[in-house]
Amino acid sequence: MNKIKIIQLSLMTIFLSFNYTLAQQAGIEPTKIQRNGLSGFTFLKINPDIKSAAMGNTRGALGPANASGVFANPSSISSIEKLDFYFGTINYVADITYNAFSVVNKSSFGNIGFSIASLDMGDIPETMNSLVSDGSRTESTITGRNFTGGNIAAGITYARNFTDRLSIGVNARYISETIDDVSMNNISFDVGTTYYTGFKSLRLGMVFSNLGDDTNLANWDEDFQVEPIDVKMPWDFRVGVAMDFLQQENLTLAIEASHPNDNSEKLHIGAQYDLGGIIFLRGGYKINYDEDGLTFGAGINYNNFNINFALVSMNRLGNVSMISLGFNL
Repeated sequence: MNKIKIIQLSLMTIFLSFNYTLAQQAGIEPTKIQRNGLSGFTFLKINPDIKSAAMGNTRGALGPANASGVFANPSSISSIEKLDFYFGTINYVADITYNAFSVVNKSSFGNIGFSIASLDMGDIPETMNSLVSDGSRTESTITGRNFTGGNIAAGITYARNFTDRLSIGVNARYISETIDDVSMNNISFDVGTTYYTGFKSLRLGMVFSNLGDDTNLANWDEDFQVEPIDVKMPWDFRVGVAMDFLQQENLTLAIEASHPNDNSEKLHIGAQYDLGGIIFLRGGYKINYDEDGLTFGAGINYNNFNINFALVSMNRLGNVSMISLGFNL
């Protein structure tokens, strides 16, 4: 397949996804099958890569990345030449905290990364429903006991440049979800590719995220005498294109379509302006979300250190702030 056909295919994929998204917003009746709420481990949908989060969550085709790339597109870490570290934290809605760490090192057979991400829901007051004395209704009572919930994902990443244009990366992660004294565990995989078409800086990125078997949160229930319902992984397929513009190629524009298995299709648009390789200004917009919309951010690179900040508007849920620190040795 020559590069012209590849460019046409990538642009057609984005165009069709864009038309589908606009049709949904215009009120055209979509499929009768609604996929909302069909998966668990939904914390995996939160993107701890601050750069791509600031650019409208366009993860796939942004090109070479530092160690944070393991959370966006694992193929993006294939160009790392030095030992690289990344620390990121997210102040999410409802006082939820999400922290992420990753490290990537170059080897003779490809780049190897390790990562861990954890979500903490904090203390949650326990309530109990009970019948009132006449048995006509129930009322909620705070018991005085607090419980908590959280998630963790820890894994290993491998990425390699197979040609001067094509890189491929794979994540394998152990994931756990806990609420009070109940938990479930699973194994998930991410596969990402980045392909430079040969037309200026145009690149195509694809990511298959959170691939894994179904699991369940609890075992056989003696009280209800029913089997537990299987919980699906939040699979997501993304395809996007990005390109650098202006004379110094210091303006990056990206567009990406997302096809999750538990919701409607999404569209992400992002931009970054590079001021001399030191200061980076970023922005984006997420389409066909209930609450998410505008995203903003900035980054500073100095010697071997980088700091990134992002602010994501979630409308009625408030704003989500993110900050990260990275360095290489």
